[in-house]
Amino acid sequence: MKLQPHVVWFKRDLRISDHAPLLAASQQGAPIIPLYIIEPGYWRQSFASRRHWHYVHDCLIDLNEALTSLGQPLVIKIGTACDVFEKLSQDYSIINIWAHEETGNRWTYDRDIAVHSTCAMNGITIHELPSNGVVRRLGNRDNWSAIRNARMAERILPRPVALQTVADYQSVDLPSKADPMFGEKSIGHVQKGGRNAAVEDLTSFLGYRSRAYLQHISAPNLSEVHCSRLSTHLTWGALSVREVIQSIS
Repeated sequence: MKLQPHVVWFKRDLRISDHAPLLAASQQGAPIIPLYIIEPGYWRQSFASRRHWHYVHDCLIDLNEALTSLGQPLVIKIGTACDVFEKLSQDYSIINIWAHEETGNRWTYDRDIAVHSTCAMNGITIHELPSNGVVRRLGNRDNWSAIRNARMAERILPRPVALQTVADYQSVDLPSKADPMFGEKSIGHVQKGGRNAAVEDLTSFLGYRSRAYLQHISAPNLSEVHCSRLSTHLTWGALSVREVIQSIS
């Protein structure tokens, strides 16, 4: 019997280290489709911009290189998430999707509800794992800090040793930074994205840039150097929150 691939859906977790869904999927004994969906509807929203895409593009380049080193390159698809998973279900009889819980906005929340509905109709199970300090479905905040602190204290997960490949599953080409899908031309400098840049920024901040943080954080011409520069890396998941917390403990 042909093994059914498991999908790992990357969203705001663009790394392979400390990535619970990727590690769990790799341990199932089945081929892996590491998937990133470029959703045109998302990039048409007022909260999205070409500046964001410049950063994400860098992340996807690094992510593809990392996944390729494990034996299975990143698969890029363009379209609505529901349509992509519907097609996967038809082509490969996909029955398992692994993903992090996403902390996004109303658009991504509604998108995820639609994906859950589509998957339920196609007999696909979505395994969503927590990725940060956001705790879903709490009746109150009484136990939030204990849950959050326990998560942050867990060991940093290793990258998978290797991934079983899906040789015949084709990816589209990664759109360029200049593709009109992502809005008008960006203005000014855009922070370098990707896992490599994230680790470099964390290392340099802890090593020497933070020494003048308090003196220069309010100075526009100096804060760019002496602030952490980590917020974007955390937003798009080039670093995990746990990695940052444990690097300073």
